[in-house]
Amino acid sequence: MPPLSRRKFIAGSSLALIAADAAPQPGLHARARARGLFYGSAVNDDTLTNDPAVLGRIKAECGVLVGEAQFKWGDLRPDAKTFDFTRADALLAFATKSGLRMRGHTLLWHEGNPAWLEKTLTPANAEKLLVDHIRGVVGHWKGKLMHWDVVNEVIDSDDKQPLNLRKTLWQQALGARMLDIAYHTTAETDPSALRVINDYGTDYTLAWQDRKRGAMLDLLADLLHRKVPVQAVGLQAHLDGGEVTLDQKVLAKFVADIASMGLKVIVTELDVRDQRLPADIPSRDETVAAHARAWLDAVLSNRAVLGVLSWGISDRNTWLNGQFARADKLPQRALPLDAALNRTKLWSAIAASIDAAPVR
Repeated sequence: MPPLSRRKFIAGSSLALIAADAAPQPGLHARARARGLFYGSAVNDDTLTNDPAVLGRIKAECGVLVGEAQFKWGDLRPDAKTFDFTRADALLAFATKSGLRMRGHTLLWHEGNPAWLEKTLTPANAEKLLVDHIRGVVGHWKGKLMHWDVVNEVIDSDDKQPLNLRKTLWQQALGARMLDIAYHTTAETDPSALRVINDYGTDYTLAWQDRKRGAMLDLLADLLHRKVPVQAVGLQAHLDGGEVTLDQKVLAKFVADIASMGLKVIVTELDVRDQRLPADIPSRDETVAAHARAWLDAVLSNRAVLGVLSWGISDRNTWLNGQFARADKLPQRALPLDAALNRTKLWSAIAASIDAAPVR
C-alpha cells in the first residue's frame, strides 16, 4: 500500500491528518443543521434494547435514524397476509420520544426477504404482492417518516439485464416495471416522504464503479423521462480506507450530474473499513479520517446533498467486523465513535467536512 502522500486523491480538499477533539463540541447533527444539512445513524435492535449508553450518544450526535433491518420485508412480513410492525414501531417510538426523525429502509431489495416470498413470487403474483406490501407498510407510517429508500441496490451492469438492472427475483418477475410500480405506489400512499433510490459502489475510479456511475445516470434519465416519481439518490458510502483510487473531481461530477436532473442526494450508510490498513491505531485512524474527509468534501460541496448518515454510530457494533474482518482479528475503527464511545478522528473529519460545506 503506498503512503498517504502518494495516493490518488485530487487536490482541493484538506488532507491534513485530523486530531481528535480535546474539548466537548456540538454533536454532528447540531453542526450539520448550521449548514442546512442533517446527520444521523443506523440503529439495530441490540442497541435499541441492550445498550442505553449508545442510545445516549445517538441522542447527542444525531437528528435522524434509520433501522438496519426493522423496516425490511424479512422483519415486517411473517407471511403473505400478515404485517408485523412491532420492531419498527419500537424504533420509531424511541426516535419520536428523543426528538429524532426517521427514514424508511427499504421497500424493494433482492436481500432481506422472507423465505415465503422467495418460494412463492411469480410473474403472475409479483405486482399484487409488491403493491400490497408498499400500501401496507408505507400507509402504516404515512406522514411519520421523512424518506423512503424505495429501491435498494438495483443496479449491476455485469448482470447484462436491460437498464443495467441487477438480476433478482423481482427483476425476473417484473422487469423494469418493478421500479414504476414501487415509486408510483409509494408516491400515492405517502406523497410527503422523499422517494430515494439507494445504491453502493459509486465511490472510486475502478472499472466496475465507473460502469456503475454511468448505469445509475442512465437509469435516472430513463425513470425521469417516463415520469417515474423518484426524487433522490442515496449514496451508501461504504468506503475502503485502503483504496487509492478516490478521485474527488470524478465524484463531484457524478453528484453534479445527479443534481442537474433536479434530484437530491443523501449519504445514507457511511463507514470506512480499515482491514487493509496497519494495526497501529493512530496510523489507522489518521488514514480513515483523511479518506472520509476527501470523499465527504467532494460530495458535500454540492448543495443538492441533504445530509449524512453513518451505518452505526459506534465501533462496538459495526457490521464490518463480521463481513470484512481484519486478518489480524483486530476490531475495525470505522465509525465516528470508538467502542468506548469516544469521538474518533473520523468524527472530527465528518465534523470538519460538514463545517466546510456551503450553507443550503
